[in-house]
Amino acid sequence: MQQKVLLKFSIILLSIIFVLSCNKDYYSVGIEIFDQQFDELKTKTFPIFSYQQSLDKVQTNNIASVQLGTFNDDFFGKTNSAFISQLDVFSLQTFGDFNQDQENEGSSTDIRVIDEDEQLTAVYLDLPFFNNTNDSDGDGVIDIYDSDPSDQQSDSDNDGIPDITESIAGLDPLSNDSDNDGILDINDDDNSTYNNESQVYEIDSIFGNRNASFDLKVYQLTYYLSSLDPNNNFESSKEYFSNDNFYQKGFYGKTLHDNTVTLNFEEIPVLFAEDDPNTDPDELTQVNYFETPRLRAPLDVTFFQRYIMNQEGSDKLTNQANFNNYFNGIIVRAENFSDDLFMSLDVINAKLVLEYDYNFYNTNGTDDLSDDVIERKKKVNTIPLGGVTYNLHEHTGYSQAIAEEVVASNDNIPSEKIYLNGTKFVSKLKLFSDDNSISSELKELKAKDVLINEANIVLHLDDNIHKSNYQFLPKRLYVYSYKDGEPVADYNKDFSQSFSPTAVNANKFLFGGLLQYDSNNTPTSYKFNITNHISNIVRYDSLNIDLGLTTTYNIEDVTLKNGYFTNLSRLDLPSPSIALPFPVALFGSSSADPDFLKKLKLEVIYTEY
Repeated sequence: MQQKVLLKFSIILLSIIFVLSCNKDYYSVGIEIFDQQFDELKTKTFPIFSYQQSLDKVQTNNIASVQLGTFNDDFFGKTNSAFISQLDVFSLQTFGDFNQDQENEGSSTDIRVIDEDEQLTAVYLDLPFFNNTNDSDGDGVIDIYDSDPSDQQSDSDNDGIPDITESIAGLDPLSNDSDNDGILDINDDDNSTYNNESQVYEIDSIFGNRNASFDLKVYQLTYYLSSLDPNNNFESSKEYFSNDNFYQKGFYGKTLHDNTVTLNFEEIPVLFAEDDPNTDPDELTQVNYFETPRLRAPLDVTFFQRYIMNQEGSDKLTNQANFNNYFNGIIVRAENFSDDLFMSLDVINAKLVLEYDYNFYNTNGTDDLSDDVIERKKKVNTIPLGGVTYNLHEHTGYSQAIAEEVVASNDNIPSEKIYLNGTKFVSKLKLFSDDNSISSELKELKAKDVLINEANIVLHLDDNIHKSNYQFLPKRLYVYSYKDGEPVADYNKDFSQSFSPTAVNANKFLFGGLLQYDSNNTPTSYKFNITNHISNIVRYDSLNIDLGLTTTYNIEDVTLKNGYFTNLSRLDLPSPSIALPFPVALFGSSSADPDFLKKLKLEVIYTEY
């Protein structure tokens, strides 16, 4: 019996080998026979039921950026953002060259240990902008200013010298007169006064009128921010929310800065703090390095002399807990904007800069006391912003239509429109039915032997609200499990990456959620590919869970923050949804929607077999 089976198998195997050896199109053998099991692709549209929700507050502490500014929209109203932060003095031990104990006690072996008498000369609050220096062709000119980002031989300043040649020569490829001496580079034999270490940046995350003026205000915080939650026996981190406005509650003291400012996007040169007497020129007039562009606010020197500098060696500065009890933090606000301006700032690299003079015992490198001198020397210490840092967001004047949709959705009536703004408005989506039951249409599909080829959620912009004003549209939306904030299967299985150096928030593009454009480059919609999610429901009886819908500025970040409704019920929110306040209006699921073609829907493409 076994011999017969082996003989039959051998004949079949030899036949296959013969066919493959004689047919150049060997790869298609058997495909036609298999394809006959399938009907042609079929498309069916299923309903999605949307429900509008309005958050009372969102958790905003300990995120990578802070928002500052104002945003106005005729329909969505006004958003004002400010922030509160502690200062991180973990590494702040000594001012000058010796600690206070050494200064007080002196030294029998080191004559240089004296009373240093540190006196502040300037204090700055530095809030760096997010920036990039993407240079695709490596010619020394970043893409945004490069006349041809793909050609090193491009001449961005039209001076007759290629960008790459100027960069190698230490010239400015964006100026035909690098040292600004009136002699064009092509004729100039000496450009030595041009500092070729300076850098031009593309500033990210500044929205609105960059030339707008506004009143920047910095206050002393007088409310203690505990990092641990006293309501949980100090066993978990304390949450801080967008409405924890201790300024409005009166917990502020000294005004540390109050002035009208405009943004400056140039580098900040930092001079040498010490001169080498053996070299020329005087280093005190020379640039040591450049700080990236930032919002820099001078603060009250007298206040910080008393609160910080004069406390060297005291218990107040010995550890973070003592300091937080002593100096609670700062409040940063912006008011009276001449035009809309909204900033997302790099709080991880934000800091207080303390510039001061102190007594320095200079031995001039000899053992002879006759040439010793006590001189004033310059130094800089920094205090990073850290510990508890969180954003305040105030939403006022939004349309009554949004409030009406919220009320209707609370009564389980699907919304006609969807309004999203990560810090205030989110949406819940139910697929197939409005009660998570197996609808007749879904039951019919599940009864068939089908392969789900593709399934998409399509959300169309409501241009009646946006009125062709697309400047502040979110570039990406995010769909996730409404119940627990977890990503859906299609997110987890999407490893696609955008390798463009200028692309932001562009990975996982197969999963989607990216803003779509028509042939005229006009924004039209957002689209999500949830093929795996739908296939799991149809073929493997997975739960048809509710989906959350919100905005996102970073598709790779799936960490969660807490949001709360007015009834104190809690909602898991993706952290990136609360970073930018820009809203979007979309068509929802209600049959009252007059534009049926733009109605929210689930498109499923499948094959029967």
